[in-house]
Amino acid sequence: MVFWRTYNNKVYNVDEVSKLGFSLENPSYIPHEYLEAKEFVILRTCFGVGDWGIISAFPRKLKERFNDCRVLIPSPELLESMFGTLKNNWSSWDTPFNVVHSIFHNNPYVDGFIDTFDNDVFNDHYRIYSEEEDEPLLKQILRFWQFDNFENIQPELYFSKDEVDLAKHIIKTHCDGNFGTLLISNRYNNEGREKIQNILDKYDLPMFYWIKEPECGFNFKKALDIRHINIRIQLLIKTLATFNVGNQVGVNDVVVKYSPTYTVPRGKLGSNFVEGQIYL
Repeated sequence: MVFWRTYNNKVYNVDEVSKLGFSLENPSYIPHEYLEAKEFVILRTCFGVGDWGIISAFPRKLKERFNDCRVLIPSPELLESMFGTLKNNWSSWDTPFNVVHSIFHNNPYVDGFIDTFDNDVFNDHYRIYSEEEDEPLLKQILRFWQFDNFENIQPELYFSKDEVDLAKHIIKTHCDGNFGTLLISNRYNNEGREKIQNILDKYDLPMFYWIKEPECGFNFKKALDIRHINIRIQLLIKTLATFNVGNQVGVNDVVVKYSPTYTVPRGKLGSNFVEGQIYL
């Protein structure tokens, strides 16, 4: 894989590496001058809901430490100009660069979206990892940013009153009482089928569901197919659920702070590990 430098709205190949970032045994840190300027751009080089979602507590952590800083997110237009050739890598999303709005819309710790930047922006390749264990990507990034407090870094979302009212209306229309959500993504290959079914049987609740095929072989009480509902409303419904279950997918990673979320991993978690997620 290639370590990227992002400078003046451009992406530059720095080096071929076996693992992105710097080891705890040989760390490198963000320059003091960058922190002292207190104008921070958060930049990921992957563009799924989970890719951005797992670092969604980053703006708050920056504001807590640098209370007079500005936290900025690249606009979809800027991401398109920098990474447009990679768009098909996220073919599950028609407009993957719009995911920044799905994750950071209404976030009180974000000062705005930008179409351009000057000098270096320290993207997600700049991280300090432990060789010993799986750990959240945000923890690794915060190390590079000279943090020593890694508490409360689970993904977080912020919704408007209109969004909350709409989600509650949808729930009330299709369900009377507690409910769960089931997500079986396009990447699902029958891994952990029995484990997922066991969770469905344990709760035995009406389910709001997104499944890759009309009949995936799971038995559950159907409340509503949410495949065609706006992604932010899907996320909000999940935060209000009694539980969420499915194969490993970013949409579920983002809601673990709000509702018990059971996940069948695709393999080694690495930096995709999310604290509080219940791995089956």
